[in-house]
Amino acid sequence: MRIGCVLMASGEGRRFAAAAGPGAPMKLLAPLAGAPLVVRTARSVPPAFELVAATRWPDVAAALAPLGVRIAVPDGPRRSDSLRAGLAAGAGAWDGCLFLPGDQPLVSAESFAALAAALEGDPGRAHRLAWRGRPGSPVLFPRSSFPALARLRGGEGGAGLLRSGAVGAGLVEARRAEELLDVDVPDDLRAAERALRGGGTCDWRGEMP
Repeated sequence: MRIGCVLMASGEGRRFAAAAGPGAPMKLLAPLAGAPLVVRTARSVPPAFELVAATRWPDVAAALAPLGVRIAVPDGPRRSDSLRAGLAAGAGAWDGCLFLPGDQPLVSAESFAALAAALEGDPGRAHRLAWRGRPGSPVLFPRSSFPALARLRGGEGGAGLLRSGAVGAGLVEARRAEELLDVDVPDDLRAAERALRGGGTCDWRGEMP
């Protein structure tokens, strides 16, 4: 089974920028344990997943270049634009596609493997990482849902298909709560840094992606 992973890395990070103040790097390039946030996220993806980064930012593409990550350039700034660009990069070959936010760096190798195993066991549904029954990201979509994903427009992401019931979904429990943390503000980045350095767990607020 071939599974792609689209790293969603086209956001502007406005909340982060507003909280960080003038002169701060853009969110995806903010340093996390010695590497840009988006690079930390890309490094978390196991080799079994075929990684593509959907980004419209040349600096993000340059940061990912040493990792050999394929780049898909969206034709617009909206979430659906990035989703379609990433999906088009490998949809003809993939049996499933995982959409991973570029600011979610703590997903474990065990959780990636559990998501892939869930799709293999139940290829008719999407599978999303959760903590104690609360759904989050990333979400692994089956090949049968690709046409519906490709039709999305505007700011809507794949979660809209799950909420509407157009695509059924199962939950895969994460090993630790912090795996579902995404970085919205500098405090989140500091929490992720503590988790990476073994300084304790961090809170996940359970927000719908």
